[in-house]
Amino acid sequence: MEPFVYLPEYPFVICHTCRYACVANEVNTHLRKQHTEIKPSERSRIARLVEEIPGIIPNQAGLCGFSYPPATTEPIPFIAAPEIDGIRCDECGFATRTVRGIQGHCREEHGCENDWKKGGNVAKRARQDRALPWTTGIQCQRFFRSRVASQWFEVGRGSQVAVVAVVSASEETVEQRITQIHKAQAKKLEEKKQQIIQAGDEKAEPNPWLRRVGWAEHLQGLDRERLRESMGPIGEDEATLQRMWDSLGRVMDQARAAAVPIRVGHAVLFEVNRKEAHMKATKPFDSRMEDDTWIRYREVMRKLLCFIQRTQDWEDEARPRYMLTQ
Repeated sequence: MEPFVYLPEYPFVICHTCRYACVANEVNTHLRKQHTEIKPSERSRIARLVEEIPGIIPNQAGLCGFSYPPATTEPIPFIAAPEIDGIRCDECGFATRTVRGIQGHCREEHGCENDWKKGGNVAKRARQDRALPWTTGIQCQRFFRSRVASQWFEVGRGSQVAVVAVVSASEETVEQRITQIHKAQAKKLEEKKQQIIQAGDEKAEPNPWLRRVGWAEHLQGLDRERLRESMGPIGEDEATLQRMWDSLGRVMDQARAAAVPIRVGHAVLFEVNRKEAHMKATKPFDSRMEDDTWIRYREVMRKLLCFIQRTQDWEDEARPRYMLTQ
C-alpha cells in the first residue's frame, strides 16, 4: 500500500512521503499528481486496498463530524512533525497558530471582547500583565493541509517539549546538540521564507503589468506553493467544482461562437473591442484563433475558477484577501 500507512486510531490513510492524510476517494488522484512514478494499474490497486479498510472515511463529506485526538496524545507519526508555536483556547481547546485566528475564535465562539480601549497611557498598559483567554507555545499538528478537518490540534500536552533531550551528557555534547538545533531552525526558517510571497521594490519589478495590478502586495505573506496547488487539475472528488467548470466552459464556447459579425454585427464587435470609454475602437473584436490557443485560454480560466473556489475554504490567515459578491 506504499506510500500510504494506516493507523487504526484514525479513519483515513497517511502518505508518509508527503506527510499528510487522504480520504479513500482521493487516493488515486493523490498518487497521480504527487507520485507520477507509480503506474496507473498500481494506483488502482492501492486505491482498492484503501477502500476495503473497515471504517475508512470515503470522501471529504465524511470528515465533517471527525473528532480530533485528545491533547494528551503523543505526537502522531507519519504526518508533519509538531509545530511548537501553537495557541490554545483555554475554554474549549481550539488550536491555531496565529494571534488573529485565536482572537477571532474567542470573539465569535465565546463572545470575548478586547479590554483595551482607545486613549490612556498605552505604554504603561503594555507593561502590565493581561489575563488572556488562551495559552501560547503548545505543540500542534494537523492531518490535512486544506479543506475539511484541516484544523490544527494540540498534541503532547503534559510531556516535555524536546528542545535539547540531553540529561546526562558532557557540556561538549550539549553544545553540539544546541548548535545542530540552531542550524535546523535556521534551515527551516529559510525554507519557509522561500515559500512565502514577499512584496519587493516596485521600481525593480521587471513586469509592468504585475506592478500595475499589485499581485505581490496583494498576496504578500501567503504560501506560494499552496497557492500553486490551488490551481491544479480538478480532482475526481471535486464534483461541485467540475460542474462549475463544465458550466463556465459551455458559456465560453457559446460566447466565442456568437462573437462573429454574422451573429451580432460589426457595431457590437467594435464596442466589445473598446479599451477606453471615451475612445472608439479602431477595429472590431476578432474571436478567431487557433484551436490550441483557445485551449490555453480556457486553461487560464479554469485555473482562475479553481483558485477562487478552493481558497474560499481556507482559514482566514492563509487565504487571499478577496470577497465574492452576490
